Amino acid sequence: MTAADFTSVRRLTILTLPIAGLIALIGLTGQPASGRIVTNEPFAVATRAIPRIAVAQAAAPVRPLRFTIVDSAGATVRRWPGGPAVGTMAATSPLGAHSWSWALSTTRNRRWARIVLPWRPNGQSGWISLAGRTVTRTAIWVRADLSRRTVTLMKGRGPLVVFKSAIGAPSTPTPTGRFSVTDLVATGDPYGPFGWYAFGLSGHQPNLPAGWSGGDQLAIHGTNNPASIGTAASAGCLRVSAAALGTLKRFLRLGTPVVIQP
Repeated sequence: MTAADFTSVRRLTILTLPIAGLIALIGLTGQPASGRIVTNEPFAVATRAIPRIAVAQAAAPVRPLRFTIVDSAGATVRRWPGGPAVGTMAATSPLGAHSWSWALSTTRNRRWARIVLPWRPNGQSGWISLAGRTVTRTAIWVRADLSRRTVTLMKGRGPLVVFKSAIGAPSTPTPTGRFSVTDLVATGDPYGPFGWYAFGLSGHQPNLPAGWSGGDQLAIHGTNNPASIGTAASAGCLRVSAAALGTLKRFLRLGTPVVIQP
């Protein structure tokens, strides 16, 4: 081989090496039907474009929010299921309504329920036997937010309607906690201090104004002073408009849960 022949072979080898490398790379990696070979420059190192696949994350199912309400009239209240008795539920409220209660929880066998008690002080609960008692379920409840001065009619986890509300004055603040509706009262006096309707609650006001003679039961009711709605002006009750009372009356029943939060 002459020097000229050697030079020609060397040039051919240098020229074909990148092509051979590219062919080898394709042979090793393969080319997916949905992919493509990407080269930024001639004979550059080849890369395979892989389609981005979005992996859907299955959201955890959210259980519907429903509440248990039980006919608690005359029930013996016990410290725990089958435990010592601590009292008896009255057959009716002081205003004459049949006793229904919000059951905060039930035993697995559904034989016992822990109910909100309408006793003093606020925040008490106790267990009653469900044997022979009517039990119902509801998604309707009320959430009162004292910081926002609102009363919200809820269905499950979502709000249906939000109403502005008067709350307790600084010297007679509205108690917070878990309560239930114990009375449905048509006052017969739309121009009176409680408006045309009131929903008595299972809670009590421990900080009554001096000389107050209206009792200590908490309530959601109307007012003859609409300008007070949205302010801190009551003796502890929640005051709403006459229109709000009309909406609430359509949905609330005895035993409906009411949660008052700061």
